[in-house]
Amino acid sequence: MLVALLALALTSPTAFVPGAAPANAPVIAAPVHHAAPRHHRPHHRIQVIPHLRDWACIHSYEASSWSVANPPYYGGLQMDLSFQQAYGSLYLRTEGTANRWTPAQQMITAERAWRARGFSPWPNTARMCGLPA
Repeated sequence: MLVALLALALTSPTAFVPGAAPANAPVIAAPVHHAAPRHHRPHHRIQVIPHLRDWACIHSYEASSWSVANPPYYGGLQMDLSFQQAYGSLYLRTEGTANRWTPAQQMITAERAWRARGFSPWPNTARMCGLPA
């Protein structure tokens, strides 16, 4: 094998040039890729989750995963249907119950509830996380 590589290097000046084919290699046309027209994506607002650490703590006591469905509670923060309707109605309509939402969607919904109610929907787990219930 080493002898064959050495012979190739001595007989072909482009043998070890990246992208160069050996002199006896067949020429194959590369496929032509036409650039598709660029469509501008709508601007999505990045949402900051102010209580991210708090929601992660509550989640650690509430559920084993963010996708748990334990009716009448759903998702990683164990939200019931009336809670989902009140604070996450768009997600409920478009994605289904909270166990199908992303963790960020669940925490954004919890933030909306927090603005109105604080951590009171999670009295025990909030207390376990050192948060006012």
